[in-house]
Amino acid sequence: MRSDKETETSPEPVSRREDRNSTNWIANVRLPDGREIPCTVKDVSKSGAKLGIPAYHALPESFLLRIIGRDFVCMVKLAWRRGDYVGVRIERVGKVAPPRVRDEPPQPVATSLDKPEAIDEPGGVGIPSRRRKPSSF
Repeated sequence: MRSDKETETSPEPVSRREDRNSTNWIANVRLPDGREIPCTVKDVSKSGAKLGIPAYHALPESFLLRIIGRDFVCMVKLAWRRGDYVGVRIERVGKVAPPRVRDEPPQPVATSLDKPEAIDEPGGVGIPSRRRKPSSF
Protein backbone atom coordinates (compact mmCIF):
# COMPACT_ATOMS: atom_id res chain seq x y z
CA MET A 1 0.00 0.00 0.00
CA ARG A 2 1.48 3.35 -1.06
CA SER A 3 0.66 6.84 0.13
CA ASP A 4 -0.30 9.76 -2.13
CA LYS A 5 3.11 11.37 -1.63
CA GLU A 6 5.16 8.32 -2.61
CA THR A 7 5.79 7.66 -6.29
CA GLU A 8 6.27 4.31 -8.02
CA THR A 9 9.81 5.13 -9.18
CA SER A 10 11.12 6.72 -5.99
CA PRO A 11 12.37 4.37 -3.23
CA GLU A 12 12.89 7.41 -0.96
CA PRO A 13 10.88 7.79 2.24
CA VAL A 14 7.65 9.76 2.26
CA SER A 15 8.21 13.50 2.70
CA ARG A 16 6.31 14.95 5.62
CA ARG A 17 5.03 18.41 6.45
CA GLU A 18 7.09 18.61 9.65
CA ASP A 19 10.29 16.91 10.72
CA ARG A 20 9.87 14.02 13.11
CA ASN A 21 12.12 13.82 16.15
CA SER A 22 12.92 10.35 17.40
CA THR A 23 12.19 9.99 21.12
CA ASN A 24 11.73 7.30 23.72
CA TRP A 25 9.56 9.20 26.19
CA ILE A 26 7.46 7.40 28.77
CA ALA A 27 3.84 8.56 28.70
CA ASN A 28 0.31 7.75 29.86
CA VAL A 29 -2.82 7.64 27.76
CA ARG A 30 -5.68 8.99 29.86
CA LEU A 31 -9.05 7.57 28.82
CA PRO A 32 -12.37 9.45 29.28
CA ASP A 33 -13.32 7.15 32.19
CA GLY A 34 -10.12 8.16 34.07
CA ARG A 35 -8.11 5.00 33.48
CA GLU A 36 -4.50 5.40 32.37
CA ILE A 37 -2.57 3.15 30.00
CA PRO A 38 1.25 3.35 30.01
CA CYS A 39 2.90 3.80 26.62
CA THR A 40 6.01 5.20 24.93
CA VAL A 41 6.33 8.07 22.46
CA LYS A 42 8.53 6.79 19.63
CA ASP A 43 8.64 9.98 17.56
CA VAL A 44 7.02 13.39 17.64
CA SER A 45 6.46 16.36 15.34
CA LYS A 46 4.54 19.63 15.70
CA SER A 47 1.32 18.03 14.50
CA GLY A 48 1.52 14.39 15.62
CA ALA A 49 3.26 11.50 17.30
CA LYS A 50 3.85 7.78 17.03
CA LEU A 51 3.04 5.86 20.20
CA GLY A 52 4.06 2.37 21.25
CA ILE A 53 1.08 0.79 22.99
CA PRO A 54 0.10 -2.90 23.14
CA ALA A 55 -2.48 -3.88 20.50
CA TYR A 56 -4.86 -5.41 23.05
CA HIS A 57 -5.69 -1.96 24.48
CA ALA A 58 -8.79 -0.45 22.87
CA LEU A 59 -8.47 3.31 22.29
CA PRO A 60 -11.19 5.91 21.69
CA GLU A 61 -11.07 8.37 18.79
CA SER A 62 -9.63 11.11 21.06
CA PHE A 63 -7.84 11.00 24.40
CA LEU A 64 -5.27 12.82 26.56
CA LEU A 65 -1.58 12.03 26.31
CA ARG A 66 0.62 12.98 29.27
CA ILE A 67 4.38 12.77 28.90
CA ILE A 68 6.00 11.73 32.19
CA GLY A 69 8.56 14.27 33.45
CA ARG A 70 7.25 17.09 31.22
CA ASP A 71 4.86 19.85 32.25
CA PHE A 72 2.38 19.49 29.39
CA VAL A 73 -0.50 17.30 28.27
CA CYS A 74 -1.85 16.85 24.73
CA MET A 75 -5.37 16.25 23.47
CA VAL A 76 -4.87 13.87 20.55
CA LYS A 77 -6.97 12.13 17.89
CA LEU A 78 -6.31 8.63 16.66
CA ALA A 79 -4.99 8.73 13.06
CA TRP A 80 -3.93 5.10 12.43
CA ARG A 81 -3.11 1.86 14.22
CA ARG A 82 -0.75 -0.94 13.14
CA GLY A 83 -0.07 -3.67 15.66
CA ASP A 84 1.61 -2.21 18.74
CA TYR A 85 1.98 1.27 17.18
CA VAL A 86 -0.51 4.12 17.04
CA GLY A 87 -0.34 7.37 15.11
CA VAL A 88 -2.04 10.41 16.67
CA ARG A 89 -2.69 13.98 15.57
CA ILE A 90 -2.07 16.60 18.25
CA GLU A 91 -5.19 18.76 18.57
CA ARG A 92 -4.30 20.83 21.64
CA VAL A 93 -1.41 21.21 24.06
CA GLY A 94 -1.96 22.34 27.63
CA LYS A 95 0.14 22.87 30.73
CA VAL A 96 -0.12 20.42 33.61
CA ALA A 97 -1.32 22.07 36.80
CA PRO A 98 1.36 22.24 39.51
CA PRO A 99 0.86 19.93 42.49
CA ARG A 100 -1.38 21.33 45.17
CA VAL A 101 0.30 22.61 48.30
CA ARG A 102 -1.36 21.73 51.57
CA ASP A 103 -2.75 24.72 53.36
CA GLU A 104 -0.94 25.11 56.66
CA PRO A 105 -1.81 27.65 59.32
CA PRO A 106 0.28 30.82 59.01
CA GLN A 107 3.33 31.06 61.24
CA PRO A 108 3.60 34.06 63.58
CA VAL A 109 5.72 36.86 62.17
CA ALA A 110 8.08 38.92 64.34
CA THR A 111 6.95 42.52 64.65
CA SER A 112 8.87 45.66 65.42
CA LEU A 113 7.39 45.55 68.94
CA ASP A 114 9.38 42.41 69.72
CA LYS A 115 12.62 43.37 71.47
CA PRO A 116 15.82 41.74 70.23
CA GLU A 117 18.25 40.27 72.72
CA ALA A 118 20.74 42.82 73.96
CA ILE A 119 24.29 41.75 73.28
CA ASP A 120 27.15 43.78 74.68
CA GLU A 121 29.61 42.72 72.00
CA PRO A 122 30.66 44.70 68.95
CA GLY A 123 28.58 44.02 65.87
CA GLY A 124 25.35 45.69 66.79
CA VAL A 125 22.29 44.91 68.81
CA GLY A 126 21.09 41.35 68.32
CA ILE A 127 23.99 40.40 66.03
CA PRO A 128 26.71 38.43 67.77
CA SER A 129 30.30 38.84 66.63
CA ARG A 130 32.09 35.91 65.02
CA ARG A 131 34.72 35.63 67.74
CA ARG A 132 33.69 35.37 71.30
CA LYS A 133 37.16 34.99 72.80
CA PRO A 134 40.73 35.40 71.61
CA SER A 135 42.24 32.55 69.68
CA SER A 136 44.78 30.32 71.46
CA PHE A 137 47.11 30.18 68.44
